[in-house]
Amino acid sequence: MEEFDMDTIFVFAEGVKTREEDFGLLVISKTTPALSLNIDSKFIWNLIDGKRSVAGILSVIEDEYEGENLQRRLVDMLLVFQKLGLIQKA
Repeated sequence: MEEFDMDTIFVFAEGVKTREEDFGLLVISKTTPALSLNIDSKFIWNLIDGKRSVAGILSVIEDEYEGENLQRRLVDMLLVFQKLGLIQKA
């Protein structure tokens, strides 16, 4: 499994746009097809602000959600966003 430092801070890649939808959020970029995010994924997306580290995002998620493997699930989601070219390291 690929990992990155929990101190990593992400920003949105250039050209990424979002649109609020009933189901959550629609993410559009020049390099990938439209991606629909449900409410939970939208919550995480909105925490990517160029200021919070991955550890900071995880802290907010842990305050809001209960469950196992929250860190693993967050890292997996960020890796997908990064692989799709939607976010990049600040």
